[in-house]
This record gives sequence, structure tokens and C-alpha cells, in this order.
Amino acid sequence: MEQWTSDIWTAIAAAFIVGAVLGAILVLAFNSNVKKQHELEQTLKLAKADINEKNQQLEKHFEQSAQLLSTLATDYKKLYAHLAQSSEKLLPENAKNIPFFQQAQLPTQPKKTDEDQPRDYSEGSSGLLKS
Repeated sequence: MEQWTSDIWTAIAAAFIVGAVLGAILVLAFNSNVKKQHELEQTLKLAKADINEKNQQLEKHFEQSAQLLSTLATDYKKLYAHLAQSSEKLLPENAKNIPFFQQAQLPTQPKKTDEDQPRDYSEGSSGLLKS
């Protein structure tokens, strides 16, 4: 085998340097992509955790609202039963004969007809363009 000359050693050194530079560039390029991917994964995890927390809060809110509405309905039923029972006990048997209870509770208002509808214009001229 022949001896390697300085030209061959120079070519090997140049190839090594070019390979090292290209390798460093590739590592930096892929490393920055890996960093971006890692940051995106962390952001995604935080967003999912936030959504899960909001969903739990929403479920808790609706559960509490349903319980409160149920309690409210029960309380109204109790109030109605109490008022009905009290009115039976406190009002005399002949309450229907008392004139106060025979009158209408709310005055009836006459229904409006089509003639009573408001108009979009005034009758006659407004006087702005009169000569």
C-alpha cells in the first residue's frame, strides 16, 4: 500500500471538518425542533388540564343549581300548603258571601283594536316645508 500523501490527509481533514459542521447544524436544527415540540406538548398539557378543571367547575355548578332549584320547589310547595291550610282555618265558612271576595280582583282592560294602533306618521304636514 502506498503511503498517504499530504493531499490525502488534507482531504480527510477537510471532510472531517465539513462533516462536523454539518452534524452540528443538524443537531441544532433538530434540537430546536425538539425544544419547540416539548414546549408545545407542555402547552397542550396545560390547556387540557385547564379544560378539565373548567368542566369540573361547570359540572359542580350545575349540580348545585339543580339542588337549589329542588330545594326551592320543595319550599314553595310547603309555603303553598301552609297558605292553603291557613286560609281554610282562618277564613270563615261563609267567606263566599262577603262582598269583598265577590268583586273582581283585577280590573279588566279593554282590548285594543286595529284602529287603536299607533301610526308611523303624523296627521297633516309638520309645518317645516310650508310656504
